[in-house]
Amino acid sequence: MLPRIISSMGLVFLIFSVVVVSGCTSDNELDNVYKTESDGLKHFASDGISFDSPNNWTYYKMDNNEGDYLFSIGLGNCEERDFIHFHAGKYDRTLSEHISSEKKEIPLRKWTMLSEKELTVGGLPAYQISALNQENKPLIKTWFIQNGTMYTIHAVPGPDKNLTSIEKDLEIVISSFKII
Repeated sequence: MLPRIISSMGLVFLIFSVVVVSGCTSDNELDNVYKTESDGLKHFASDGISFDSPNNWTYYKMDNNEGDYLFSIGLGNCEERDFIHFHAGKYDRTLSEHISSEKKEIPLRKWTMLSEKELTVGGLPAYQISALNQENKPLIKTWFIQNGTMYTIHAVPGPDKNLTSIEKDLEIVISSFKII
């Protein structure tokens, strides 16, 4: 009886060792994404970008068929979650051309522009538009280009929230954003 128990324990230990060594114990993609957490901030680094956010934001990888989607961070429970999405894709025009095109599309999408401004993200010229989409839901999009790649930061407050609920956190992300 004792050899059978030892043999069973040995088998369990062997399986556990293989699982640990192979890295299969974690289903959390975050293990490979954010690096540090200090002073009330999380530092995220993945897919060629890095930035800080308040500690209460969490990494998400959504099912997204857009080829330029990188990942998202979210805040809150499932039904009322705020999101900030990150995209990067090849782009062969200028930022001004893109912004001009976006502005023309806003009324065609039945969106309402709330504000627009020029800013700097990661030392690069950027442009930000705040709008209400066709369902009257607020969003903020920020675009900038480096070496033929268009980066988009797309912030969406949760249901029944306005832009002020997400603006301060978005500012932390944008002010610390770097292309790595």
